[in-house]
Amino acid sequence: MLVDSADSEGLRPLLTALAVWGPAAGEAVPELVSALATRNARWACDALGSIGPVAAPAANVLDSFVRGVTRPPRHDGGTLLPNGVRRWHGSQNAAWAHWRTTGDSKVFPAFLEDAASRGSGYAGLGRPAESGPQTTRYAAAVRPLLESPGPWTRVQAACAWWRTTGDTDAAVPVLLAALEPLRSGDADEPRRAAIRYIARIGAPASAAAPLLEATLSPERRFPADVCPAARAAMAAFGDGPHPRRTVDS
Repeated sequence: MLVDSADSEGLRPLLTALAVWGPAAGEAVPELVSALATRNARWACDALGSIGPVAAPAANVLDSFVRGVTRPPRHDGGTLLPNGVRRWHGSQNAAWAHWRTTGDSKVFPAFLEDAASRGSGYAGLGRPAESGPQTTRYAAAVRPLLESPGPWTRVQAACAWWRTTGDTDAAVPVLLAALEPLRSGDADEPRRAAIRYIARIGAPASAAAPLLEATLSPERRFPADVCPAARAAMAAFGDGPHPRRTVDS
């Protein structure tokens, strides 16, 4: 499929699957490198980055994307803007993939720092959260986003702040506030993400226990992934007392 349909939009679910498989998809590296020249380049970057060092043959192309020397075709098949007019929308994916495939710890953090200076902090939240302390330089740009008017941005910023700095004092109250709508049965994606992040934080977020217990009530119906995530978070809190506290949204 990678050989015969490299430029097809329908190939994106396959590329997403390869990204989930990670190193197990290493045999597909040559075809994924070829896909970097198609409108599926952003998805190919994610797959290559997830594969890791085995995908090092892609490094030069990825670096050229990050520096803006070359740009792949638009993902929607439209006309490309001239280089230098606007950064390729997948540049962050390429920068992350470059770091994952080469181990070079300079390119990706430098890219994120530059992105923050351009005011594109929201777009970069997921990768710093995943990369943890290696992107500590980016933390200063994440901190103001904890007070963003958008709940999704606040939740993602809280995770990124915690992962890059290790500071739970600022991150946990944001996540607790995001969980408050669970009391009325609201469990949209920001709420569900907050549960997952609280499970990762563990004991320092144990004040969430009363809110999570509410999701386990047989009188409430939540999306199928909520109850398992809530149980995982409760287990991560350990056996100690769970302080009962609420945070105003």
